[in-house]
Amino acid sequence: MENPFKFGMVVRGSDFCDREKEISDLIQIVNSGMSVTLISPRRYGKTSLIINLLDRLDGYKKVYIDLMSVVSLNAFLEKYSTEILNSAGGLKKFVSKLNSMIKITGKMSLDIGNLNLEIDVDPRATDDVENVIELPAKLDGKFVIVMDEFQEIMNITEIDLISILRKKFQFFQNTVFIFSGSKSSIMREIFANPDKPFYRFSQIYELQNLEIEESRKFVMDKFRSSGVEIENDAFKKIYEITNGHAYYLQALSYHLWFLTKDRKKAEIPDVYAALKKVIFGEKAAFESLWDGLTPNQKRILKVLSRDLSPYSLKISAGSVNRALESLKKIDLVERNDEFRIMDPIFKIWLKSYE
Repeated sequence: MENPFKFGMVVRGSDFCDREKEISDLIQIVNSGMSVTLISPRRYGKTSLIINLLDRLDGYKKVYIDLMSVVSLNAFLEKYSTEILNSAGGLKKFVSKLNSMIKITGKMSLDIGNLNLEIDVDPRATDDVENVIELPAKLDGKFVIVMDEFQEIMNITEIDLISILRKKFQFFQNTVFIFSGSKSSIMREIFANPDKPFYRFSQIYELQNLEIEESRKFVMDKFRSSGVEIENDAFKKIYEITNGHAYYLQALSYHLWFLTKDRKKAEIPDVYAALKKVIFGEKAAFESLWDGLTPNQKRILKVLSRDLSPYSLKISAGSVNRALESLKKIDLVERNDEFRIMDPIFKIWLKSYE
């Protein structure tokens, strides 16, 4: 039988741990005409949440733009315009209208084989850039445009693109934007800093850990529907270890299912055996991350992994503060009442790594 748990990929439908409250909240925000920015640590399932949200939205032309591979202005304009036209009926539908819809002095052509627009504009020709960005306003219907990995916009340095986007987006009457990114510190800088163009452009929605009851139902239903009984205490241990982290909840359950599928019962010792497999799968990434840290960053993470104060270290408070700020910028630690390590499995790995 196929493993009922999926991780490391976008999941939808019954493979998605419901997040009913979040989807309900986001549907309400979008239907009210507000744009929204999703902020959370890495691997919280933002992209899966967005895809499942789009599946449940009615009455919109839905555009999903992944900006992770975009490294230049023209690459952005090509992807942006191609995905919008595809959602509005397909590029072929607009072949005869392209030059009237997107008026630019630069070059524009349609790659029939790959079905995408090729655009070459001079970054100094801001009118050209703005004409491409205005595309949704020239089309009929209502749009929801998702810009995933939006922080990558900051790597486009030929032009102040983020200011131009804000300038044009604010006048779109038929478009709601959903911004998301895997680098929460940069996303907060873009959307929550009063000095930045996108300040207060969208409602910021902080994605939290999965709640215990929805996690319990998802995990236990998956086990039982596949013929494996799981003790409630075993589930509690899964949740305690992962703290409701969406990726690790699925990963730990995935390995646990493989370990117990033949004898049809999952118990607490099996959870610990599955945890070893999860840690082994993350080991190379954790070691690479660790090797790139400074000595003070390492000292602080080791202390935090044991739930102690970083200020208990025999280094100056100034050095601790600088190291903590740098760790926050790379999304390794966060502060609520106290500083904590954001990745629960990285924290467990740190306790045993020397």
